[in-house]
Amino acid sequence: MKNLIKTIAVLVSSSLISLSAVAGELSVTGSANASYVISGGQNNDNKGLGISNELMFSASGELDNGFSWKYHTELDMADGGAASNDDTALVITMGDMGTLGIYDAEGGLSTELGYGVGALGVGGDYANTMTQIGWGKDVSADPHVAYTIPSGLLPFGISASVGYAPNTTDGQSNSFKSAGGAQTVDADGTNATQYKVTAAPDMVPGLSLGADYYEVGNSTSSLGQEETSGNYYVKYEVGNFKLGIMDGYFENGVADKYASASADTATAANGDRYNFAAIGAEFAVNEALSISYSQEKYERIDKTMTNVATNAETAVEAEADYIQVAYNIGGATVGLALVDTDNSDFTDTKEEKKTVFSIGMEF
Repeated sequence: MKNLIKTIAVLVSSSLISLSAVAGELSVTGSANASYVISGGQNNDNKGLGISNELMFSASGELDNGFSWKYHTELDMADGGAASNDDTALVITMGDMGTLGIYDAEGGLSTELGYGVGALGVGGDYANTMTQIGWGKDVSADPHVAYTIPSGLLPFGISASVGYAPNTTDGQSNSFKSAGGAQTVDADGTNATQYKVTAAPDMVPGLSLGADYYEVGNSTSSLGQEETSGNYYVKYEVGNFKLGIMDGYFENGVADKYASASADTATAANGDRYNFAAIGAEFAVNEALSISYSQEKYERIDKTMTNVATNAETAVEAEADYIQVAYNIGGATVGLALVDTDNSDFTDTKEEKKTVFSIGMEF
């Protein structure tokens, strides 16, 4: 399957080399956001006032064979005030042949946020107290190529994508003609493939669902555990209500199946497996006001297998509740987000809270 994916990508890419492009159009979009964050709980009494902006520079055009293309890159404000260009993509739409994209820090196929509940943003992705949630892997972590089948090819609104990252040591923000990082065969592999399937069946208006699966290739031959991850979600929208659930896991690659890994404890950041689940509801009170509540659970599992007959697991579960309110006032969105976490950072009895006041404008 992987060889077939590589062959398709090479053939399609080769066919485009000789094509000329019609002059494209350039546009700039973005957002400006300011926030005041108040943290509370054990060892978490920080307060912070911050402002950020994201500018997306986009270009698009057509090729002389009827294909179209889009390119974008973003200028983001990083922590500490440094700016960086990232989230770059070149996507070619090939009509009935689907789309082919080349991505750097962009084009993710993970569906962990697909349940979509959050007046300001999805749960822990918008704001959280955890230093290591353990969400699944995504090919967007490395430069990759991805193919998506054409719209309408399959029934029930099914769409399917596959992404391939040829070098998982490559890093992000690579420039043109980058040679990439040196590949090392280890438990994490040297390449990665991810599959994504979504559906929106017409017979149930408002229903959408999807799943993804991630795996690495060319890893150590005597693995105790392969590095994989996967998620699925179901979302239902009816009237002003939105309901969503998701479930997922992530397993680290383990080279030696009998290694006890003394540093690998149940509260450290390098768990052997993470399980996570979420459920939530969102309600649009009117065109200006939306409120949401969601709950996410994260389980961190440490595995110890000293011999064939001994397989011990130690697990710690964290739970976070999210309440969000968003109010639009003439083009600006004022937000309030509350986060309350039990067993934060997978530490028993550690409780942490976070309150985020925000205002944001898009342009």
